[in-house]
Amino acid sequence: MKHIIYNINYYGKIFLIKILRRLHVTGCMLQDRGFSLIGVLVSVFVAAVGITAIFSLSIMSLKTSDVGRMRLVASGLAQEGIEIVRDVRVANLNWEDWEWYATTTPVTHPVGSSQEYCLEYNSTSLFSCPFPEIPLKLDQANMLYQYSVGSDTSFYRKITLTRESNDEVKVFVEVKWQLGRTGDWHYLIAEDRLWNWR
Repeated sequence: MKHIIYNINYYGKIFLIKILRRLHVTGCMLQDRGFSLIGVLVSVFVAAVGITAIFSLSIMSLKTSDVGRMRLVASGLAQEGIEIVRDVRVANLNWEDWEWYATTTPVTHPVGSSQEYCLEYNSTSLFSCPFPEIPLKLDQANMLYQYSVGSDTSFYRKITLTRESNDEVKVFVEVKWQLGRTGDWHYLIAEDRLWNWR
């Protein structure tokens, strides 16, 4: 009898141990297979930070390329301003007749004087204008910047002539533009000297 009770106790213990092991293993498997709320929140936070960083870099890259494109256009407008003044000077067959080289009395522009101008690509004479109030317009038909035809752009160009001596005129071109309606103002400056070498 003792042997039978022992066998029942022995096999009962083994059975209980197997059941407990199975419950413990199944419980561990359930915990390993699932996600906790904290794990999900941490994963969402890490993904949000990564996506935000990617979008920030994309926006910064687009803005930088836009600034580069605008700077390229502004440098062309500044160079064009200098070339227009050269063309106006060359249009006077006798350079002494050009008002900025003239030495006959009364001298229109004495040494040290300066004046601001707005010039277009086809200007044949100098005309003054208020600087910030007149934006350059882009004519879509011929893709040229001017003041008379086209739609307004964000570019403003000011050309300042300064008489340094009887034979030297400094040409100072400032192009400014604004990115967007509330963006920062950007400036590009070009300078050249015109000499009366004839």
